[in-house]
Amino acid sequence: MKPALDDIATLVGLQLGSGTVEAGDLLVQDLGAVSADIVNIVVALEDKYGIEIDETALADVNTVADLHRLVEELV
Repeated sequence: MKPALDDIATLVGLQLGSGTVEAGDLLVQDLGAVSADIVNIVVALEDKYGIEIDETALADVNTVADLHRLVEELV
């Protein structure tokens, strides 16, 4: 299943209890994600897409679009 940006934005919004989530939203600064939220988002993405996200790959993830790009690379 090819990951759609809208699907990932929806998943992030559900995990964070946020309404509308945009591609350029910063996970921490704009959406208020803390480390436990990031872990929950990663687990949900791994389950949904059957991938494994390495912790070091998350170092470059700041926005929802960055997260989408990472998932696309791993699918």
